[in-house]
Amino acid sequence: HPQSRRLFFFESPILKMRQSSSALRPLLAARDVVRHQTTAINDEKDPAKRNTKKKEGKVVRNYASAHTQVAPEPPVQVVVPTTMDTTPNPEAQKYQSVDGSYATSHVAYALSDAAFIYPITPSSAMGEFADVWMAQGRKNAFEQVVDVREMQSEAGAAGALHGALAAGALATTFTASQGLLLMIPNMYKIAGELLPSVIHVSAREVAGQALCIFGGHSDVMAVRQTGWAMLSSHTVQQAHDMALIAHIATLKSNVPFVHFFDGFRTSHEVNKIKLMPAAEMKKLIPPGSVERHWSRALNPTHPTLRGTSQGSDIFFQCAERTNIFYDGLAEIVQETMDEAAPHLGRHYKIFEYAGDADAEDVVVIMGSGSTTTCEAVDHLRAQGRKVGALMVHLYRPWSADLFEKALPKSVKRIAVMDRCREVTAMGEPLYLDVLASVGPVRPDVKIIGGKYGLGSKEFTPEQALAIYDYLADPGSKHRFTVGINDDVNMTSIPYWDQARVDTVPEGTRQCIFWGLGSDGTVGANRSAVKIIGDNSDLMVQAYFAFDAFKSGGVTSSHLRFGPQPITAQYLITNADYIACHFQEYVRRFTLLDQIKDGGTFVLNTRWSADELEKYLPARIRRQLAEKKVKFYIVDARKICDEFGLGKRINMLMQAIFFKLSGVLPLEQADRLLKDSIQEEYGKKGAKVVEMNQAVVEAVNSGTDIPTQIEIPASWANASDDAPKTKTGDEFVDVIMRPMMDFQGDKLPVSVFTPGGVFPVGTTKYGKRAIAAFIPQWLDDKCTQCNYCSYVCPHAAIRPFVLTDQEAVGAPEAFVTRKAKGDYQGMQYRIQVAPEDCTGCSVCVETCPDDALVMTDAVAEVPHQKPNWDFAMSLPSRGHMTDRNTVKGSQFQQPLLEFSGACEGCGETPYIKLITQLFGERMIIANATGCSSIWGGTASQTPYTKNDKGHGPAWGNSLFEDNAEFGFGLAVANAQRRAKLVDIVQEALDSQVGSESLRKMLSQWMKDKNTGDKCARYMDDMLAALEEQQKDSPLLENIYAMKSVLPNISQWIVGGDGWANDIGFGGLDHVLASGQNVNVFVLDTEMYSNTGGQASKSSNMASVAKYALGGKKSNKKPIGEMAMLYGNVYVATVSHANMAQCVKALVEAESYDGPSIVVGYAPCIEHGMRTGMARMVQESEVAVDSGYWPLYRFDPRLEAQGKNPFQLDSKRIKASLMDFLKSQNRYVNLQKTNPKGADLLRGTLQDHVTSRFNKYKRMQDAHKLAAAAGPSGNQVTILFGSETGNSESLAKELGTDFERRDYAVNVQALDDIDPAEIADMGFVVICISTCGQGAFPRNSQLFWQDISRDKPEGWLKNLKYAVFGLGDSTYYFYCHTAKLIDARLAELGAQRVSPIGFGDDGDEDAFHTGFGQWIPGVWSQLGTKTPEETLFEPSISVEHTPDEHPGKFHWAASQPVASMTGAVRITPETHSRNFITIKWKTDMPYQVGDSLGIYPENDREVVEDFLKGYGLNASDVVTITNNGTRELPQCISLSDLFTTVLDILGKPNHRFYSTLAHFALDKAEKERLVGLGQQSEEYSKMLAETAHYVDILNMFPSARPPLQYLIEMVPNIKPRYYSITSAPIDTPGEVHSLVLIDTWLTLSGKHRTGLTCTMLEKLEKDQVVDGCIHPTAMEFHDHEKPLVMCAMGSGLAPFVAMLRERTKIKQQGKKVGACALYFGNRYKASEFLMEEELMSYVNDGLLTLRTAFSRDDPKKKVYVQDLVAGDAEMMHDYLVKQGGAVYCCGARSFIKPVQEALKAGFVKAGGMDEAAAEDQIVQMFTTGRYNIEAW
Repeated sequence: HPQSRRLFFFESPILKMRQSSSALRPLLAARDVVRHQTTAINDEKDPAKRNTKKKEGKVVRNYASAHTQVAPEPPVQVVVPTTMDTTPNPEAQKYQSVDGSYATSHVAYALSDAAFIYPITPSSAMGEFADVWMAQGRKNAFEQVVDVREMQSEAGAAGALHGALAAGALATTFTASQGLLLMIPNMYKIAGELLPSVIHVSAREVAGQALCIFGGHSDVMAVRQTGWAMLSSHTVQQAHDMALIAHIATLKSNVPFVHFFDGFRTSHEVNKIKLMPAAEMKKLIPPGSVERHWSRALNPTHPTLRGTSQGSDIFFQCAERTNIFYDGLAEIVQETMDEAAPHLGRHYKIFEYAGDADAEDVVVIMGSGSTTTCEAVDHLRAQGRKVGALMVHLYRPWSADLFEKALPKSVKRIAVMDRCREVTAMGEPLYLDVLASVGPVRPDVKIIGGKYGLGSKEFTPEQALAIYDYLADPGSKHRFTVGINDDVNMTSIPYWDQARVDTVPEGTRQCIFWGLGSDGTVGANRSAVKIIGDNSDLMVQAYFAFDAFKSGGVTSSHLRFGPQPITAQYLITNADYIACHFQEYVRRFTLLDQIKDGGTFVLNTRWSADELEKYLPARIRRQLAEKKVKFYIVDARKICDEFGLGKRINMLMQAIFFKLSGVLPLEQADRLLKDSIQEEYGKKGAKVVEMNQAVVEAVNSGTDIPTQIEIPASWANASDDAPKTKTGDEFVDVIMRPMMDFQGDKLPVSVFTPGGVFPVGTTKYGKRAIAAFIPQWLDDKCTQCNYCSYVCPHAAIRPFVLTDQEAVGAPEAFVTRKAKGDYQGMQYRIQVAPEDCTGCSVCVETCPDDALVMTDAVAEVPHQKPNWDFAMSLPSRGHMTDRNTVKGSQFQQPLLEFSGACEGCGETPYIKLITQLFGERMIIANATGCSSIWGGTASQTPYTKNDKGHGPAWGNSLFEDNAEFGFGLAVANAQRRAKLVDIVQEALDSQVGSESLRKMLSQWMKDKNTGDKCARYMDDMLAALEEQQKDSPLLENIYAMKSVLPNISQWIVGGDGWANDIGFGGLDHVLASGQNVNVFVLDTEMYSNTGGQASKSSNMASVAKYALGGKKSNKKPIGEMAMLYGNVYVATVSHANMAQCVKALVEAESYDGPSIVVGYAPCIEHGMRTGMARMVQESEVAVDSGYWPLYRFDPRLEAQGKNPFQLDSKRIKASLMDFLKSQNRYVNLQKTNPKGADLLRGTLQDHVTSRFNKYKRMQDAHKLAAAAGPSGNQVTILFGSETGNSESLAKELGTDFERRDYAVNVQALDDIDPAEIADMGFVVICISTCGQGAFPRNSQLFWQDISRDKPEGWLKNLKYAVFGLGDSTYYFYCHTAKLIDARLAELGAQRVSPIGFGDDGDEDAFHTGFGQWIPGVWSQLGTKTPEETLFEPSISVEHTPDEHPGKFHWAASQPVASMTGAVRITPETHSRNFITIKWKTDMPYQVGDSLGIYPENDREVVEDFLKGYGLNASDVVTITNNGTRELPQCISLSDLFTTVLDILGKPNHRFYSTLAHFALDKAEKERLVGLGQQSEEYSKMLAETAHYVDILNMFPSARPPLQYLIEMVPNIKPRYYSITSAPIDTPGEVHSLVLIDTWLTLSGKHRTGLTCTMLEKLEKDQVVDGCIHPTAMEFHDHEKPLVMCAMGSGLAPFVAMLRERTKIKQQGKKVGACALYFGNRYKASEFLMEEELMSYVNDGLLTLRTAFSRDDPKKKVYVQDLVAGDAEMMHDYLVKQGGAVYCCGARSFIKPVQEALKAGFVKAGGMDEAAAEDQIVQMFTTGRYNIEAW
């Protein structure tokens, strides 16, 4: 109907069945003529077009005749729009410097209604551009804002694309590699349903033996069978043009198109191209095509059925029904190219030929290699060679006819180059198509196929020239390779053996810039290209190459500028200008191999001009001279520091480039550069703009920046430097180092292991040395918390412990201090790896003690490198401590080190920690993402192994299937272990192997699922199996399966994008399976690896790529979803709470079932305004504000009747808005979406509050059910804990209160709102002190709040009790507890009981003081005594008479042999017995340490007791221990009660209560109950020092069974005695000074301490178990004065010190003055070691003062009196000279000595009291005042 332009189509089943109906063809032809009549009219108006049509004769007629296929039936009608202006206007295009991704997305956005996107490198940028334009409100060609939606995966994007197309939208997507493969099912559907669409693909390798994010055609070749047309672009300009042609052709043909171009090489190349406006694109849309697409949409107004299920009867026919849509598709594409030509000003052919018309040798190629091949063709033709290149644009459908016609008739030889592999076929895909097209019609033409450019392997003109030479060689063979050295398959062709060629257009300037990732170099060069391209007539090109490291890696920017279009798609090899922005690169890379003669080289260096001769490598110096290079240097960091820019040297170096290169006139460049600074940095504030503009001004206004160097003629003859020292590791020397030096292209095939297997532990050889500043340890401030090591993203700072003997061989700068805790007798040091540190400063910012400072790396590295090398030579001693603590975990070797992660990365500390906890037995399945890049980059592997060769086994499958991959690993290992269990059980049943081996195998059967237990005897068991396997096939089978003997810990690791989006379906299935796997989600809340796109984990109001306008939905609660299963362990963790993180990981790994732990991982993409250095502090605010709540869900608790949900962040105590303001991802919302910003942030605030309240209800649910308890009493127990001791004690106390019918709430002090404390009724506070009197971090906010002004009597209704934990030798002993106790009283609170103190130095640590304090609390509260319930024993005991136990020794002990026996040094007639003992031992110790002796009970007493108890002393028992207490596995009862159980120790009240359960006699039972309730009789028992044997004999009716008795009696503990020897004086010996402790009880009984009893009788050569115990006696600088105050045997450490100083003095070294103040009772009998002390006096080493208090009863003199009398000397030694004071002995004299010193400072130093006190405090805080007291 011509008037209405309306075509009517009548639907007829008959017509549908008759494909070739003559009645249908005219209708279709009429439709097509109308659809294209506008184009035809325009063509007729165009003489050129008209002539073309006359010549070809088929353009329109073909469409109406040859293309008379049946179109998809449009229901009812199509409305064709009225005629629109379609006049070509190529001038409307504007030049713009963009990359291929931008060029493509520009077209796709203009011609689409909707786009469905998902990030995958390198296609992500196309989706990002579309998302930005949508957020900006940019409209498409149809005057509508495109709806851009991010999906959960590429499969999801394809499904959404299918749906949108089916609904009549014009829709598109962008993808690459695996992403494209995930779309295949939908691609079949879309093509089968004839839905017009375009998928834009930045072609990339598909992961095979490894992941490769770089370019290749393996992905697009994998979809060539789907029915989609495939159109290839070769340049950035073509990416724009072919995208347009694809979008038009799909509308014409109803066949969907894949438009592809090479990933990175084209997608990321910046080039100056012409972009067509959307309005011009619209002119090319075929009239009626969009409307026809609408008319076929699924719609209820004209319903149809699509996607039916078809049977075998019709499927084949229906499939063939669409063939006619492809028959002429090639012609439609060519027609579209022809139609677009006048609009574009560029004309394309589906097969483009370039070269000699009579060419004999032709290369067929597709993609970015085409332009390089054309350059080679031009070069060879200039030499007279007849060569050509045929470039493929339309790959599918393949037109054999058109291809053959495009070939010159003269061709004799064809080389077909494929950028992919298809090893199972006769050739690669393009080759096979060419062979099928040419072979039948030109049988004489030789056709061979070759491969090039896989994984973006460089394809240079030299390589293209080599192809032509090889092709002309009669011996050339099919399936060759170019660009590699294939010395295995012998497929590689010879390299071009002539001089390097330069084929770029004449006048092109080529520049290379070498930078350090994140230094701004790449950004500056992008800016330079834009400045030059947009402000001059020059054409521009830029390409950026990176190494595998995330931040701090190597970058090289390749920029070209010239008067003609630049299509050289390869790295620059003939540079006019090279700038090196990082000094270290001149040592690593052959930078000047690429520079032209007379070129310019700029080096950013800290070397002065005079130092260049010394430091510049000889190769560089020779090239500078030989090539007559203009050489400049600049200290960019120094200059930028002066301007406040720090490491951001980019603007300075960019200004230098414009100044030296002359690309633009300097005045113009200066103006444009400053304008660009305003545009780029204006949003960061005026100051930033001013600083950058000032540095540009400094460069352009003077002549001193940079400094030109006159190159000495002698440099031309510079001798080669010494070659790099070989590491001895063949892989590192042969493969890794060349790859790091950018020489990997030269490595031959033979050096690689087939299958993509690479060794671990190679990053330690990297030594990138990228840090400008590194941390330096201040030993005197360090409290040995190990936090610095915990948070270090790269494991570049670690704690080390070493013996004194090892310390002797340490470098001079290797300063140490006395180790604390389990490392008794050793030295401690924090050491940085100076060449591996990235300088992120996280450790410095995290250190609670200010014990780290950043120092200049250039100055510090020479000192620290030998230190690090020495530290790495020390043996690992992680086994000596509990690894399941924050501190202990860091003594374990990190099996993840020096990764390629960004500086300050928040991901790596988690995985590093996991390797420290479980690494030697773990397998990691790692999802593709950041963690697979920093963790799995080929050759540079940060995962490593321990000294046994064990470590994490790491594997990566894909992005989407990681959970399933890990699941498969777990199932396989479980199955293998199940078989092993069967074999072991059979071996045990068969009694094969030795008795000891059977015992270990039997124990393994019990421990097989507990990793650490197995590890204790694994080495011995393997050794026995290896030795005995020949004796039994069963043992041989067990040994063959030894790899699964350890309890393999399966971890599944990935980012939030994997867990919440693309991999969620698999993850959900794995969690639901019940399989024992551990999942760790590294939650950066975005797709960090692909550039920061939003994921479902992104929070509302956050700005990310793909969510530029702010995310509109809440974060996906993946943890909550996992909890719904009920049998999954779930936790959220953060660096904010290290102890909680360690606890959660240990719990998760120990859980026999699936676990998932989600860790908040600060990321550089967050844009933290305080910088990544403060990522721990940012994490703390995230937790405190409720943004990231911490919780644990442990299903095991439910079986115990407890709440499985534990909320570890108890309250919101920080402002969410303050947190949001600290990160650009939230701040930027105000800029991108100012109207919606407040609304979204407010909604987020509501959500955070609501979520926390929900968690609070979940936490409190069981408490609400219990109400307030039967008594109606309530207590809140609050703790402040740094290491976990206070927290553990608070929870134990909570249990005690619950047993007394109290409702209990246990929380950290910072987890409560201080405003609520007034209404809590009764609180108990347990708190420790850390650092220099500081509050633990989870109590600081509480203290800050209650320290503020409060109303009088604010807490008058509050009752409280405070218990402090600390070390009484420390000046700030329980300082925080004292402050809180006093402050609560000051605020009106009522103290229930005096403050209590728990001393780490007590026999039972803080438990001793707690046990003395808590009865007073119960008494004051008047609580009822709880009914004692009998505990469930954690051990079982079995009589095993056939076993033969060995001698039991404590795990922490070593044998020490008495060399002398006990030697009494006081008169026999004297009442007090002081003895000395010399011991032989190899245990390391330091001066000031104590020797711990494990005593044994008197065996005669033991055997009498056992006999009376009804036990046979010789019976052998086997103990199965399910607890943590150290107990022997097999032992005789005599040995058990002699060497293990402390039956001669003092029982506490709990023993009596438990014993009462077993008393059969009523009277005895009542007495025991009373004793358990701490009755008066209990006090008498304590006074009598009654021991366990006494009590058990006293109550004969109470006879606990053996397993209970063992649990009720504690282990024997070592007793500690000060050491008088010095290792330097008597190596291999330890000397002791001991007072034999005896006393009379009130009843007159004579008692002697257990150990004293043993030592008093000690004989020569007797061997006992001993250990070294570090004390507070940490002696510092030997050149400083030393003041020693000793009481009695407290003299011992000072004798050791004097012996050490004597030895040092004998070595000719300076020693400081020593003063000893020694006190005892009687001079005649107790002047201990008098002769030795006087010798030191006579040698001038010692000033000795003695005080014997009982020699003159009328005038008692004490040590403090002598100190007070030497005020002048004390002031001189301690204040003026900075000496140290040490006190050792009875507690009673500690305080008086301190007061005497203060008085002396006042007297001799003229200080007031406050200043004297400050001096004492300062001495304590700097380690110059030490106390050891008892």
